[in-house]
Amino acid sequence: MDTPCLSTLQALLLILKAREAAPKRGYYYRSWMTVVQCVQMGKDLGLDKHFLGHETGRPCDSCPLECRMKTRIWQAVFACETMIGAPQGRLLDMAVDLATVDFGMPEFVGLPDEDPDIIVSRNFTYFVRVIRNIRKMGQVYGRLGEQVEWALEPDFTQLNFIFDSWLAELPPDLSVNLLSDECSIPALPSTFHGNLLSYYHLSLILLHWPQLAVTDCFSRRAEWKAHMLICNRSAKAICRLQEAVIKRGGLLGLQSMLRGHSFSIYAGLTCIALHLVRPTFGCQLAALPLLVLLLLL
Repeated sequence: MDTPCLSTLQALLLILKAREAAPKRGYYYRSWMTVVQCVQMGKDLGLDKHFLGHETGRPCDSCPLECRMKTRIWQAVFACETMIGAPQGRLLDMAVDLATVDFGMPEFVGLPDEDPDIIVSRNFTYFVRVIRNIRKMGQVYGRLGEQVEWALEPDFTQLNFIFDSWLAELPPDLSVNLLSDECSIPALPSTFHGNLLSYYHLSLILLHWPQLAVTDCFSRRAEWKAHMLICNRSAKAICRLQEAVIKRGGLLGLQSMLRGHSFSIYAGLTCIALHLVRPTFGCQLAALPLLVLLLLL
């Protein structure tokens, strides 16, 4: 800790992840302070200027391996800051500017398309794009949150199209076939596939839930139903995806998510709350397998 370096920053991110497995008293605040430390060390290393340098055509002094490493580390710092800071209400404390994060698809000259490093970088970029949408949603809320019906403001509702475009751009090898049979558990190539789509569907619920609350009146019944259907579909998808993750990788599969078991429990409780809002008993039953799983955790 005497001087900033990439290996120290990587170690801090690993420690941040390790704390999820055995959270102690003050875990959330300690995690946030670690994130603050990661952001500052990343800035001291110039990671916030790395992507902008490439955009403006400045030569990169790093070798290709270190260049890729800088990009991915700064993406990870951005993801951790959003996923840890936003639930704590720190929307105005975010220090990683969206403009400094590379959200483009990696292009590694001289490496074959099937190179594992390219695949990992590409897959992680799609994950970071989900986090970007959550950050944008938080920014709009921070700007409009004082208004009575802020969720119906155009600045917020236009985010609906951004979230839809993410799923449309997802490549076939990252997609998961959620069969029309709601009782079947989808087959996952890896637990990452299930976790990635779980994040997406939870972000979709977080986007439409405020709009659902604002339109909860007789005069806007049609709007309410549209938002409710989207939230309900995503809640069902999360239930099936997390069951698939358990089947594919056991409890370790859930723990591999960015916030570990805490995220899985939060997502599950969100789904259960949505199912209970639905007036039909059949929809409530859809959440029972996940509820049992959460109790076992």
